[in-house]
Amino acid sequence: MDEIIEQIRSRIQSNELNPGERLPSERDLAEQLGVSRNTLREALRMLESSGLVTLKKGSTGGAFLNDSNSAALAQGLFDGMGLRQYDAKELIDVRLVLVNYVAEQACLHATDAEIEELAAVVRSSEEAETKYLDFEDRLERHILFHRKLAQIAHNGISEALTGPLLEITRHFHQNAGPTGGLETHGTRRQLVQALRDRDPHAAKQALTKHFDLLHRRIQAGDPG
Repeated sequence: MDEIIEQIRSRIQSNELNPGERLPSERDLAEQLGVSRNTLREALRMLESSGLVTLKKGSTGGAFLNDSNSAALAQGLFDGMGLRQYDAKELIDVRLVLVNYVAEQACLHATDAEIEELAAVVRSSEEAETKYLDFEDRLERHILFHRKLAQIAHNGISEALTGPLLEITRHFHQNAGPTGGLETHGTRRQLVQALRDRDPHAAKQALTKHFDLLHRRIQAGDPG
C-alpha cells in the first residue's frame, strides 16, 4: 500500500499531475500501477485522509488533486496539540515571525492593485465589527485579511504555511468566543499604508502592535 501511495505522490511531485486536475480513471490508474482496483481505492482513501486528493462520486466524479493541503496540515497540528497543550503566545510568536517575512515580501512584490484589494478587506472587516455582525462572519473576514496578505507576498511556501496557522487561530477564537474591540483595525490601516509606501520597517512595526493586540484578543475572546 505504501508503495502505491508513493508512486502517486511521485507523479504529483514530478508535475505529471497538477493542482485541481482529475487523476486518471480508477481502471486506468490501477492498470498503470499494476494493482487491483480495490487496492487502489484504499490507497486513494488514505490520500484523501492526508488532504492530498478529494474523492467525488457520480458521472463527473473521480479523484482530484487538491489545490492545497492546508486543512490536512492544520489537522496534524491540532492532533499534536491534543498531545501537548500549546498556548496562544506560542502560536502568536510563530505567526509573527512568518508574517514579518510575508509583509517584507509584500512590500517588494505586491502590485498597487493587490494592496488596494487588501485595503478593501480591512474596510470590510472593520465594517463588520462596527455593525456587530455574526461572530463567524466577523471571524471569517479577519482570517481573509491574513490570507490575502500572504497571497500578495507571492511566495507559495509562506502562503502554504500561513493556512494551517490561521486554522489554529480560528480554533482559538471559536473556543474563546466573541467580545468587542476595534483596536486591531487601526494597526491594519497602518500596515496597508506601509505597504503603499513600500516601507518594510513600518510594516513590521504595525504587525508587532497588531499581534500584541491579537494575543490579548485570543485570551479575551475577540477575533483579530
